[in-house]
Amino acid sequence: MTGAASLVIPLLVGIVTGHLIGGATVGLGAWLVASRALLDPARVSRTFMLGVVVSLAVGTVLGIVISGESWLIVPAASALGGLGVLVRPIGITPALTFLLTAANPLPIDPLAHTGLQLLGGLLASALLTLPWPWRRTRPLALLLSQTAEAVADLVEAAADPQRDSHEWDVLRRKAGDSLVEALMAYVRHRWQRRSRDAEKVAVALRRVFYEAVALHGMYVAVQGRAPAAAERAGADDLTHSLAQALRSFIGEGPATTEDPLPAYEARVNEVRADRPHEERELLVLVLLRQIGHCAERIGQALTKAGGAARALHATRNVLPTLTARPKTPPELRLSFAFDNPRVRHALRVLLGTAFASTIIVLFKPPHPHWLVIAVLVTVQPTYGETRARVWARIGGSTVGGLVTVAILHFDPGYWWLGLLIGVSAALAFGMASVHQAYWSTFMTMCVLLLIDFQLPAGTGVVESRILLTILGGLIAVACTRLLWPRGETVRLADRVARMLTAHAGAARTLAGVARGKPSVEKAEVKIKQSELDADAVALSLDYIAHEPGGTVPHAVQEAVEAAQRVRDDLISVTSVLRDDPGDPGHVPEVLETVARRLETTAQAVQAGEPFDFTGDVDCELAVVAASVGRLAGRRLAELDADPRDTRTEVRRALIRTAVADQALRSLSVDTVRLCDAATSAFAYVTPEAAAA
Repeated sequence: MTGAASLVIPLLVGIVTGHLIGGATVGLGAWLVASRALLDPARVSRTFMLGVVVSLAVGTVLGIVISGESWLIVPAASALGGLGVLVRPIGITPALTFLLTAANPLPIDPLAHTGLQLLGGLLASALLTLPWPWRRTRPLALLLSQTAEAVADLVEAAADPQRDSHEWDVLRRKAGDSLVEALMAYVRHRWQRRSRDAEKVAVALRRVFYEAVALHGMYVAVQGRAPAAAERAGADDLTHSLAQALRSFIGEGPATTEDPLPAYEARVNEVRADRPHEERELLVLVLLRQIGHCAERIGQALTKAGGAARALHATRNVLPTLTARPKTPPELRLSFAFDNPRVRHALRVLLGTAFASTIIVLFKPPHPHWLVIAVLVTVQPTYGETRARVWARIGGSTVGGLVTVAILHFDPGYWWLGLLIGVSAALAFGMASVHQAYWSTFMTMCVLLLIDFQLPAGTGVVESRILLTILGGLIAVACTRLLWPRGETVRLADRVARMLTAHAGAARTLAGVARGKPSVEKAEVKIKQSELDADAVALSLDYIAHEPGGTVPHAVQEAVEAAQRVRDDLISVTSVLRDDPGDPGHVPEVLETVARRLETTAQAVQAGEPFDFTGDVDCELAVVAASVGRLAGRRLAELDADPRDTRTEVRRALIRTAVADQALRSLSVDTVRLCDAATSAFAYVTPEAAAA
């Protein structure tokens, strides 16, 4: 409604004052600027909209300068189209305004035309960014409350043996996405308006998320070894209490005051009173202790940020949830390299625009800009998406054109035209997020009616619109089918190898943390970077599904899922090192060996060789297991000498080594799965080997 109002107001003013062409010119500028807010209308910023107005001015002035120099349209339109793909804030606006200005005679003086279009752009920017009630997004406090709920579900699921790994992965992904959304919402505020309370709460929830992942690994180990001991210790009650504390962290009621840790520790002491002598039983006891340590850190994080959470709750307003903004895909490492899908997409747009511009220069069709615009808006990063967009645009333009012909047949007056333009604009803006065909239909009606409002041209303009849209769609399909149609398929091996190398780097950094060199925070940054590389592989799989003849390799999908489990294991090891950064024992050697295995697998993926499993990591783990046995024997001897002695260095070393051993064994298993899945998708098997 706001976008439609920015278009209708100038038309009504033009009717009242008798300056119809001027009103339509202002409305055209408002339309071009308002259409850039389609993706995120509620969160669009005033700075972004003013940048769109600047793009509008650049395209208009450049079109006026080049108007009459027909061959200069080709390089100029191509450059603007390609640049708009590479630099998202620029977008398609300068290319559109350039074509509208350079390829058509101006209805009024160039200087007045430029000024009126800028006036329309400023009007749309002002109206769209005013604090209307429907522009309010979910307040940051409410968003953080929903994030706390998602993390609470994750904590509760960590101790539930009935949940399978797939359900855990879904909850983990939901909590991680919610955290990312909360952090992005915080960053959107200008630094002068950023809330320190929101930052403290977000940091606390991120810490709880990491501890929840570590808890899950420990619970899996305990449930696999001694489920009765876990039930006796009250592990389920502990996690349930933690989940309740998270749900009331930024909730309607008061924060939870009862501390579940003392009861849990008392039950663990009852288990210890049975004096376990076997290494297996002792390891279960150590894991139960470590679960208590994780719960203690979660409680400390919530307590530390409790004041900030209460301050946020005081200003919390529950408003309707708006449509979520589409998640921006992760950027690839080389932003302007040919390896980047966006670069290849920009080249397709550039070449397609150049070809369409050449056609309009040579053959000079009526309303030539629609041919190039059809190419600009229908070329998509993949062949499948381009085909879907072409059919939607051709169908929508045809239906919208026929409806416009029917409307113009009754020769409506200017007041009726203004009303119909407003209705079609409101439907176009409102239905754009539903399907591209709806946007094309109502956008075509709005534009054609706006043209008739400015300069009545009859039904010939509708025929030109439909024919040039069809031709532009064919050019767009040809571009994506002939120019690198399987770009992600041929680069998938490099993407997977990069993911493996990133996970190897995270493991190696964690080995350095165990030796006391970098900080734990640096290891977390490396783990986050490896997650971005895994997201890049997942993005490639999405592209491949839309490439001609593309089939998503199931093994690569398994590798992406296994990579997430490897990161979870690394987070568990990080939690152990943070809890007690004492003598690391043989932990760094195990992590270094895991890193070498991942790097070797990355080389095998690029060479198309199968995964050559070796027992290198198992050998290192055997050393750690032997350390656990020796420390367990020494600890039992201490207990025999003095059962009340619970503060010895041997006890600390035993807890640290036993928990690290469990996390490292899980890391070893998941690393093998990752390496096997990654190489099985790219290994070349000779006919002789297949026969054997």
